[in-house]
Amino acid sequence: MAEVATRAAQVPNLLRSVTEPLPAGATIEVIRKRLPEVRKQMDLEVAAASAILRGEPTLDMIQAQQQVWQQRLLQTNEWLRLLTHRASLLQAALNRLVDAKTTWHQTREASKAAGAPGPVLAEIEAVLVAIDAAATPLAAERTAVLDLQSAVAQEVGRSSTVLAQFTQAQQQAMGGIFERDGQPLWAVEGWARARANVPERIREIAGAHWNDWVRYVLDPSRGMPLHIAIFAMLSALFCAARRGWRRWSAAGDDELQAIAVFDRPYSAALIVVLLIASSPMLNVPFSVHSLSVVLAVVPVIRLTRPVLDPRLAPTVYALSVLFGLDSIRRAIGGMPVLEQAVLEVEMLVGIAALARSLTSGAPRRPSGEGPETERVHAFRMGAGLVVLTLAAGMVAGAGGYMRLARLLAASVFSGGVLALTLYACIRVATGVVALTLRAWPLNLLQMVQHHRDLLERRVHGVLIVLAIGVWSARFLDRIGLYQPAWSLGGAILSAKLGRGSISFSAADVLEFVLTLWLTYLLSRFILFVLREDVYPRTKVTRGISYAISSLLNYAILALGFLLALGVLGLDLTKVTILASAFGVGIGFGLQSVVNNFVSGLILLFERPIHVGDIVEIGDLLGEVSRIGMRASTVRTWRGAEMIVPNAQLVTERVTNWTLSDRRLRIDLPVGVNYGSPPAKVVQVLEAVAGKHPLVLKDPAPEAVFIAFGDSSINFELRAWTSRFERWPTIRTELAAAVYEALPAAGMTLPFPQREVRILNDAAPVASRQFTRRREES
Repeated sequence: MAEVATRAAQVPNLLRSVTEPLPAGATIEVIRKRLPEVRKQMDLEVAAASAILRGEPTLDMIQAQQQVWQQRLLQTNEWLRLLTHRASLLQAALNRLVDAKTTWHQTREASKAAGAPGPVLAEIEAVLVAIDAAATPLAAERTAVLDLQSAVAQEVGRSSTVLAQFTQAQQQAMGGIFERDGQPLWAVEGWARARANVPERIREIAGAHWNDWVRYVLDPSRGMPLHIAIFAMLSALFCAARRGWRRWSAAGDDELQAIAVFDRPYSAALIVVLLIASSPMLNVPFSVHSLSVVLAVVPVIRLTRPVLDPRLAPTVYALSVLFGLDSIRRAIGGMPVLEQAVLEVEMLVGIAALARSLTSGAPRRPSGEGPETERVHAFRMGAGLVVLTLAAGMVAGAGGYMRLARLLAASVFSGGVLALTLYACIRVATGVVALTLRAWPLNLLQMVQHHRDLLERRVHGVLIVLAIGVWSARFLDRIGLYQPAWSLGGAILSAKLGRGSISFSAADVLEFVLTLWLTYLLSRFILFVLREDVYPRTKVTRGISYAISSLLNYAILALGFLLALGVLGLDLTKVTILASAFGVGIGFGLQSVVNNFVSGLILLFERPIHVGDIVEIGDLLGEVSRIGMRASTVRTWRGAEMIVPNAQLVTERVTNWTLSDRRLRIDLPVGVNYGSPPAKVVQVLEAVAGKHPLVLKDPAPEAVFIAFGDSSINFELRAWTSRFERWPTIRTELAAAVYEALPAAGMTLPFPQREVRILNDAAPVASRQFTRRREES
């Protein structure tokens, strides 16, 4: 009883602690407002899905419906998760209030039994009233949330059911691609049934497409406002790029072919927007998605026509028309005879167009050799393969094998138009890159100024790789095999490999390889930026810059390798322990390797030798071209590259001719005839050296007396040069100049002379020796 007042004072804090953690519930209110609209929309979609399933849905129609219902399932599951979380919070808060109310009820009964005064009982009643007042809205909200949760759970179940039905239909369609699923084109009963069902089916299709467009226009979540904003922004940007391109072209800049794509700015902006709108990953209605793909053909032709071979223009136009016809055929899918007839017409027209292209014009009879002939042969082979595919599709369609015929038709028309569309997108992206590299602030970078062409080629290569990936995904989506291919790829990548306790998946191996490859590319790019833009601006010396680059390269590669091991699923702690254990044993067997590695670090930090230095090691003389982890490379004057272990450069005697500077003294021995004044000889030699442009003035050249020779007075001309790499040429030029200057000064270069003396008593001695040998014989 004594603590009633104290406990009652704590009740407001308790109530705040119960209610404050609860969010305001704005998201729940949004769900409550949107649920009727979503339920109504799902009713229409369920009716459309039922109509599609009752007919003969194609693979692409099934896949489109799968994407729609997957998005519905994701949306309703997210709503259900939010409602469940909200209901859990409300229930926890109510439980705390119930516990508090029970405690205060017991306190009131005990106080009454103990004869507590009236103020104490009144205070207890006030606490109970406050608890009831806090619990009432929470209980009401919990009831509303639970009701809303039940309604959303029903929509989740309905979405799951429809999605399961389309998955089953897809499996049946995939299993029966090579089975007849329709009547032959010449079957009379098929045409009679088609005439009766065509009007109703057309009304259903028109209603479904109209509903798609209404949703796209009225529902901002479908992306229409975003698409319009992107088109307006890109149009303004590309119009500005067109003005810049025309200004640069007028100035005579011939390296702007990539930016010429902006001469059609609205087509460039429209192709980007339509490519986004037709993405299978976005929540765009199926009809809008299909029409975006068809409309994209117009800007594609405008963008590719200036760079397209005129001989291929009729083929491209025919492909575009046939693709539009194929899109109409896709829209009327489920109308067997009519779809069958349209399919036969487009196949026949495609065969005729390609046959005409192969039998007339420049590609008809290629002659000679070279790239042009190879392109013609490639075109003829590709066209022949397409003709065979269309012929097979036409026969399959006429015979009632519509699934196979649809697949072949979509492979040709959709694949060709999609490749042409991505080619146009690559042109636009390449133009954006070229424009960006020529604009501020990137044009201030030295790596852009010196290597703009290289950067553009690298980006173009990346764009081609991305385009191949996008083409594969879009192509599979267009023919209705995206979901099966995605599931198959996921199953292959998730397959477990290994032995015993070591287990990993194909995805882990792929991530391991990609991590190493990206680490290598990142290291190369960082070193490229340092070399081109950082070192020149910071005035870092050549040796320090090489040391920083080498150590940074090793650090990035080592870190990338550790990350790759982590991606592979290996425990890095165990890897560290194993590396330490193996390091002790390996250290004894690889002492020389470790010695060379440590010596390489000494070379990088102490820097007695830099890249570009001229070193002499024993009989080896050359320029250091690389300092590696284990060995360095020295390029000799004869062009050979010698691999020298780093330990040899650290422990042995090495002569570095260019350690502090690149000056070299050239010594040229000269001999003149006796009788030449030595002072004049010195004067002539020093004058000859002083006139050479590559001989340094400080220290000045000098000629010194060496010795009295057998045939000449020997001098030596000593001259300094800072062009170490040209010292043989300088020495040769000095020798030639000395050879001309000495005779001009009245001095000669003596020939070596020897005196041979013949003694007079040599003949009698020889005669006596000859006579003695005859007598002895």
